[in-house]
Amino acid sequence: MCTVTVIPTATGVYLTSNRDEHARRGRALRPEYVYGEGYTLLFPKDPDAGGSWIALKDNGDAVVLLNGAFTKHLRQPPYRRSRGLILLDVIAAHDPERRFEETDLEGIEPFTLILFVRGNLWEHRWDGIKKHRLLLDAAKAYIWSSVTLYDELEAREREQWFSDWIDQQHVQVNSEEVLRFHQYAGTGDVRNNLVMNREDKISTVSITSVYIAAGQLEMRYKDLQAGNDTEKIFVLPKSTATTIRNTGARKWWLSVRRMMIRIFHWEYWPAYLIYGPVYVYWLWLSIKARSLFFFSAANPGIRNAGFAQERKSEIYTLIPRQYYPKTQLCHSGTDPEIIIDQLKEETMTFPLIAKPDMGERGMQVKLLHSPADLDEYCRLSKVDFIVQEYIDYELEAGIFYYRMPGEKKGHISGIVGKEFLSVTGDGHLTIAALLEKQDRALLQLPALRMTLGATLNIVLPAGVSQVVVPYGNHSRGALFIDQRNRINAQLIDVIDAVCKQVPGFYYGRMDIKFKSWDDLNEGRHFSIIELNGAGSEPTHIYDPGHSLLFAWKEICRHWKILYSISRLNAERRGLSLMDITEGIKMLQQHTRHLKRVRQL
Repeated sequence: MCTVTVIPTATGVYLTSNRDEHARRGRALRPEYVYGEGYTLLFPKDPDAGGSWIALKDNGDAVVLLNGAFTKHLRQPPYRRSRGLILLDVIAAHDPERRFEETDLEGIEPFTLILFVRGNLWEHRWDGIKKHRLLLDAAKAYIWSSVTLYDELEAREREQWFSDWIDQQHVQVNSEEVLRFHQYAGTGDVRNNLVMNREDKISTVSITSVYIAAGQLEMRYKDLQAGNDTEKIFVLPKSTATTIRNTGARKWWLSVRRMMIRIFHWEYWPAYLIYGPVYVYWLWLSIKARSLFFFSAANPGIRNAGFAQERKSEIYTLIPRQYYPKTQLCHSGTDPEIIIDQLKEETMTFPLIAKPDMGERGMQVKLLHSPADLDEYCRLSKVDFIVQEYIDYELEAGIFYYRMPGEKKGHISGIVGKEFLSVTGDGHLTIAALLEKQDRALLQLPALRMTLGATLNIVLPAGVSQVVVPYGNHSRGALFIDQRNRINAQLIDVIDAVCKQVPGFYYGRMDIKFKSWDDLNEGRHFSIIELNGAGSEPTHIYDPGHSLLFAWKEICRHWKILYSISRLNAERRGLSLMDITEGIKMLQQHTRHLKRVRQL
């Protein structure tokens, strides 16, 4: 319960734990089967508290415990219940992940649970005040060291041992090699080797390894005090093994479907494939402007004209306050409690929307339902971000606006309506199964499993609809519909009146949430969620009814407008266009920043 590894292989996954304990604690009982109502568990037992630090279930779920959460805590006994008993409660449940979320942990000593449930790998922590959960990549190998015994330097050293061992090409990962690593890894420092001993007061007393594969579930227990080994195997019914194999085949078929959807629907192609053929036109405009970055004078009021590296927080300060949601800038590393206090001062309440201050394509946008969600977002974010009040208007659209310098009135060149990714229940299928029926939703399913977890296993009543992804981003599964038919003189007047109040803004797209089209035409009940500049796409091109040729024409048409606006602004205001050195530096900084954003 003090050193844990998870090691996926081509055939299965290993979860292994080294248990470090005080000499005065009783010797654990070797693994035995425990039969419950509809399930069987296999686990070694702590004779003092009656719980366990690792357990395997007959359906292939498993759980392992580490003492402590993020930092070494000061023990304050007595505690209400043993952490080992909490572990058994969680793994015995039909939905272990939900059971953890619902369990009252007040008065329980801090701990970490590593849960392997239905092929998903979860890290759950209780720090004595809040619960934290994180869905990990089950295809990667991990090592944890208990914060109650190992400091950050020692934990990193162990991570290096583990990484070096994994990288050894001659190592054939199997039960014997995993146990060998857990028994002998180290530098000879008996205090900090994986099998450790600190003055005979606390030492590693056992190693337990679980192996989970199709048709094979086993637990190997090495009692280092008694010097004997125990091996227990679940004999799976034929139907269970068949189900596991069928699940593997089904996952393969879903992967094939996702690949075919992307191949035959250009709207899902990578940007470089969509834009590649029309970069010739960009080059032509660059030659005419004598600058590859001919756009740089298009929006003088926005950093880099809004092509890259622009900050949302800076853009909001240009927009009249009544037109956008309450917004709070949060710097990376700020204590969540400080942010919560700031939100209270602004009378901002949950739910809230969090997103990077510099980002694109809906990257790392998240709906926060509670302070715990905010705490997790703060802890994981490596960049500054903003928190906004959630606008619950039903409709959302992207309106592309431009105004030629010197003209009194601007234009709307495109409108895209956005339908959020949603499902309607039939009383039988889970949300995940309903999503699998939709091509658009199927592409999002792997990411949704990471963010929504057990929520996808809910069965909605017949006829009940639920929005699964409340974000109007194409990359997050929203359906984009070309609604240029909504353009009319009244709407142009409303949008033009707003945009002319934004200093130095001539070209870009506003993402707006609103109550109804009638209200928007009247200039009421709407909120600007984002304002994007020179880097804006005419997103109505992503309507599934449009061809790639149509998309190319619209992209070139908007680039021509962008070129004309930037050229006129440069001439009228005496502005210089961005040179090659400045432009490359901008793009390099933007690329590095996006890499940090993706780490969330």
